[in-house]
Amino acid sequence: MAWLYILILLLLAAGLVGAYRLLGTPSRLAARDYNIVLADVATTVERAAGQLRQALDGEPGRLEDAAAASRKIFQTGYYQTLRLRPTTGPDNGAAARAELGRACEAYDWASRMIGSESVHNPLILAAARRLLDAGDAALRQAALELPPVVSTPRESIAP
Repeated sequence: MAWLYILILLLLAAGLVGAYRLLGTPSRLAARDYNIVLADVATTVERAAGQLRQALDGEPGRLEDAAAASRKIFQTGYYQTLRLRPTTGPDNGAAARAELGRACEAYDWASRMIGSESVHNPLILAAARRLLDAGDAALRQAALELPPVVSTPRESIAP
């Protein structure tokens, strides 16, 4: 009977080691893919920030839904900036990744404020707008520092 407990303990330990290796290490991408993913995160975050700002300027009944939807994007973008790394060579996108993470943090906190019950408080609204502006500034800086994405010719599907 003791061997069964030992087997279960070993399987549990192997599962924990596997989870640590999967979640604890950064995602390694080829340099071209790394640049594409960084650019994709930046455009997705920019689009979500624009939608959040439109909801803030638009009808108040839509604010909570827009804030919740954009918060997921900002949080995902932030965690991507923490995990992404190129497979080999220098990390040319480190500065852009850091600025993109700052923008995601600012947008995330703005979306939390906008989605809260206190959004009708003018001080909360003003603070959320300042966070959106700070996120915009960080996103512009990240766009300046993003490494260029080298395009490759597409295959022709014509006969």
